[in-house]
Amino acid sequence: QFKLKFDSAMRRGDYVYGLDEGLLTCLSLKDGKRVWKQGRYGYGQMLLADDKLVILSEEGDVVLVPASPEPPRELEKFRAIEGKTWNNPTLARGRLLVRNAEEAACYDLK
Repeated sequence: QFKLKFDSAMRRGDYVYGLDEGLLTCLSLKDGKRVWKQGRYGYGQMLLADDKLVILSEEGDVVLVPASPEPPRELEKFRAIEGKTWNNPTLARGRLLVRNAEEAACYDLK
């Protein structure tokens, strides 16, 4: 039911989030049922930062989405890196580090 490729699931409260075949998905841990599935980000990667999902899409976009059982909405979106990336982003001291096979970038998210 939950087909993650390169990313790991993120848990917040009674819900778990992941990129199920490239679509952002929320599952309930209470009954295992899907709450919603929408938002195409490819086989990217995710981090959970406080109450937000930080998604690095397969195409190099960074998207912030509330980690909530409510239908998702993009709070912010920007092109972080050019070209395909399946690498894990890192968040340290308010800075987001992303990379692909050719380049790396750092963004101050404070």
